[in-house]
Amino acid sequence: MSSGGTLMEQFVVQELDDSVRSILKDAFDERMRSENVLLREFEFNCFDVSLDFEKGIVTLQDVLSAGESSSLDIPMRDFISACGLNVSF
Repeated sequence: MSSGGTLMEQFVVQELDDSVRSILKDAFDERMRSENVLLREFEFNCFDVSLDFEKGIVTLQDVLSAGESSSLDIPMRDFISACGLNVSF
């Protein structure tokens, strides 16, 4: 999973600031308030992020790259941990 780890690391370094953390945290908080929230998708500068609450998977897509290594599916718990989000899931 070296390329996957690298993609997650790139997201953290290039994209994850206080504003992006707040947006992601709000999405998780919204899910905690309503189980009707099944999917949330975000387009940031370099990455698209899809939160699939039904499957418990986060998809990261590097919009500046093409090919197999430009996308990563990661378990939601791992994503929350890697981003340092203070949320319950």
